[in-house]
Amino acid sequence: MKIIVVGAGKVGYSVAQRLVQDEHDVYIIEKSAERIRNLENSLDVSLVQGNGSSLQLLKEIGMDDVGMLIAVTDSDEVNMLACSVAKIGGIPRTIARVRDNDYLKEENRELQQQLGVDLFINPEMVSAQEIVQVLQTPAALDVEDFASGAVRLMEFKMHEDVQYVGKRLRDIQFPESVIIVGILRNGEMIIPHGESRLMLMDKVFFLGSRDSILKIAEEFHEEAMMEETKRIVLVGAGLIGCNLTVLLEKAGYIVKVIEKDMARCEHLAAMVDNAMIINGDGTNMELLEAEEISDCDAIICLTDDDKLNLLVALLAKHLGVPKTIVRVGRPEYIVLMEQVGIDIVFSPRLLTSGEILRMVRKGENVVSISTFEGSKAEAVEVVLSPVSPIVNCALKDLKLPGKALVGAIVRDGSTIVPTGNTVLHADDHMVFFTLPNHVNKLLTYLKPVQ
Repeated sequence: MKIIVVGAGKVGYSVAQRLVQDEHDVYIIEKSAERIRNLENSLDVSLVQGNGSSLQLLKEIGMDDVGMLIAVTDSDEVNMLACSVAKIGGIPRTIARVRDNDYLKEENRELQQQLGVDLFINPEMVSAQEIVQVLQTPAALDVEDFASGAVRLMEFKMHEDVQYVGKRLRDIQFPESVIIVGILRNGEMIIPHGESRLMLMDKVFFLGSRDSILKIAEEFHEEAMMEETKRIVLVGAGLIGCNLTVLLEKAGYIVKVIEKDMARCEHLAAMVDNAMIINGDGTNMELLEAEEISDCDAIICLTDDDKLNLLVALLAKHLGVPKTIVRVGRPEYIVLMEQVGIDIVFSPRLLTSGEILRMVRKGENVVSISTFEGSKAEAVEVVLSPVSPIVNCALKDLKLPGKALVGAIVRDGSTIVPTGNTVLHADDHMVFFTLPNHVNKLLTYLKPVQ
């Protein structure tokens, strides 16, 4: 598909990189000549210097065969205008990055439709929602639901107290309707088989029915599940910090926020009722001790400085905080931070590009796509139409491209962990776990016969 990306900042670069990986024909429009030069030798895309909201420029590129326009500049207004112009020019689908929550309010729904934007994406809100979901399952590093909640994927880290460390998967008796679909070891994602072993510090992805996955959580991390995460300290009151504080307060958490900028403190204080907002330096050990940070269940470091976030998280670990969550601007730091003991590291840029990719890939048979560990793996939910080429086939007879594992099938409300003899039916919901560079080939293979 021919896709236009407006804006070549960090998010635009990440989105374009993923689209090229999926073999799309990508055009990037960017005003800055310097950014254009920086991309010339790093991405296999068509680069156009200019205004992405110019109808004339879009006509020059050629809109007849464009399937989507994605506007991710630093300006909400430019992004919305670019999408509106694209719709006027006949581009069928548009996505706009919008950071101002006022544009996204329910009372503005009619305005959103009139603007011609199919998806508004707020990176800071996406990040905040992701963190809340992880906090609500304290034993897990990541959680995703599929098939309207019937299937859940949870990521856990293997610690010394896990009795299955060192054992082959074929020798482990897991609860019914549960399967391990991925193992992240030393930064490399492994699609496992029966001979694969669980090793100390592995990050393991379990997929199965919701109830069975909760049993796994209790069995693997019993101590972590016993104490509920309720007391949270945030360092940084930027856009992510503000969104997260509001969400956590609504969810009933006890929230304390440390922020150096007084104006940010006053802005956040006006948005919440019960959260404590402290004007101070999160790297100040005396301040952290005075605020009894050791009594909190988790600290979340959200400043724009990756090194500062790491420092504060390590200080918190030293003071006894059980869970540390860190925001990074540079995704290449994720593995390093995890290796020095940070529990969860997330990149707003990768979360945003992952959300956009869901929209790009979503079609008649694709229900949802989720990315994990900085896009090292993806889970894809598809529904089989009656004309799907794999309906009435047994799994053992399929020749899935690349490395892909069928983790679960939901049929008539029941969750099935399939075997090679499982025969696929029309309207089955299938959840695949695969590597990112195999997703496009997998979706092509599953595409219904016309």
